[in-house]
Amino acid sequence: MATTVEATRTQPAAAPASIPWHHNRQRYIAAGLVILALSALAVWFVVASGRRKEEFAARSLNQARVAAEAGNLPLASSELQKLIAAYKGTDAASEAVITLNQVRMINGQSELAAVGLREFLNGKPSEQYRTPASGLLAAALENSKRWVEAGNTYTEASNAAEVEYLKAKYLVDAGRAFRHGGRAEEAARAYRTLLEKYPKSPSVTEAKVRLAELTDGKM
Repeated sequence: MATTVEATRTQPAAAPASIPWHHNRQRYIAAGLVILALSALAVWFVVASGRRKEEFAARSLNQARVAAEAGNLPLASSELQKLIAAYKGTDAASEAVITLNQVRMINGQSELAAVGLREFLNGKPSEQYRTPASGLLAAALENSKRWVEAGNTYTEASNAAEVEYLKAKYLVDAGRAFRHGGRAEEAARAYRTLLEKYPKSPSVTEAKVRLAELTDGKM
């Protein structure tokens, strides 16, 4: 009897039954689904947050524009600066930069507008804001009598524009700035480019007149 008990004690414990492979597979699938669900939730949260941010920014932009239209430029300027700081990266913030610098130009602060617009362009904004910002920067430079810089910037705005009307208009503006800066050759080049590339533009008549003035009728 003692021998039997001793033998029983020395027998190794039975190994635990192995988990069937299909159970493990189900666990992996479940874990994967949980991870996917969490990832989808995170993406949704980011997208929803971005939309809310854009909505809030758009409301702020509208309020600032209402103040500007009412003639309260100091309030409009203040609201636009707050918007730009709070909602950086949104479309409304980009529009606010352009609107703010328009307000500055109306207030006779063209030099300050030029600084703000250059900084904005150096940040590489999206294409839809690059052209109007470049055109406004050129106008600010022209107001400050920095003629050659204005002419070059108008030319850049023309190159960046996607609409033929704007391409031609900015070339006429470039020609005017170059003329004021004593750069007749650059002015004539701008007008000739317009006549060659955009012959159906409403700006053609002015380009012909100005070019004739520069060349004494020898176009």
